[in-house]
Amino acid sequence: MARIRSIKPEFFTSLSIASLDLPTRLTFIGLWTHCDDEGRCVDEARLIKAALWPLDDRTAADIEKDLGALSESSLIARYEVGGRRYLAVCGWDEHQRINRPTKSKLPAPEEADSAPVKLALACTDERSEGVRVRLTEDSLSAHRGKGKEQGTGNMSNPPTPPRGKRGLRPADDDPAFAAFWDAYPRKVDKGHARNAWAKAIAAGVDSALIIKGVEQYRDDPTRSRDPKFIPHPTTWLNGERWADQPADRETHIRTWDSYEERTPGEFN
Repeated sequence: MARIRSIKPEFFTSLSIASLDLPTRLTFIGLWTHCDDEGRCVDEARLIKAALWPLDDRTAADIEKDLGALSESSLIARYEVGGRRYLAVCGWDEHQRINRPTKSKLPAPEEADSAPVKLALACTDERSEGVRVRLTEDSLSAHRGKGKEQGTGNMSNPPTPPRGKRGLRPADDDPAFAAFWDAYPRKVDKGHARNAWAKAIAAGVDSALIIKGVEQYRDDPTRSRDPKFIPHPTTWLNGERWADQPADRETHIRTWDSYEERTPGEFN
């Protein structure tokens, strides 16, 4: 049964969504209406084609290609339980707030048969910066009796597995992230920083480049040492600050030394 969902304007300016072709984007939107109240459905391209593209000449192979791209982008999780395949929209439980939700009859991603599938469920959670995609805003109405399913949603972030049932995050066991965290001069909000790190790595950024950038930032003599002027590590990562071009370090040092040698009157 199709369900009412809605979509935010930020969907159309998301870089993650922009990396998908137009048919894949429509398939993704269609999945929101096709999945049950816990964001799950049977992973069968023929069924999804019939539900979402009934009047178009797209084939099941086309839909399978769409699903593959969505899985690679961590927008959906594909898994197998007892020899049957299912998919789930990542983060559904956090972002789709269904009024009187109908309990899913399908197994959860956490019940997946194999560890590789469970690891694939590590979707990025970027609530603090909104850097991936804000998917849906509150739907228009609630359930109004048995058999009528109209939910509300606020898919304002890149998807994550349901709260309390999350699989491993991509950076949990990453020594490179540990090195970044150790080097960053302000250690706050580690969870979101971990997610921002995972997003950057998933986008193809070399972890060594990030670590080199943060070490330069940490050691910059012109950087304020006052914590209130140091951005959160999540903000630093989401702003791709490792790509900032530092000024000549010797020039920085000479300027700083010259500044400290002056008397207060010299600045008037």
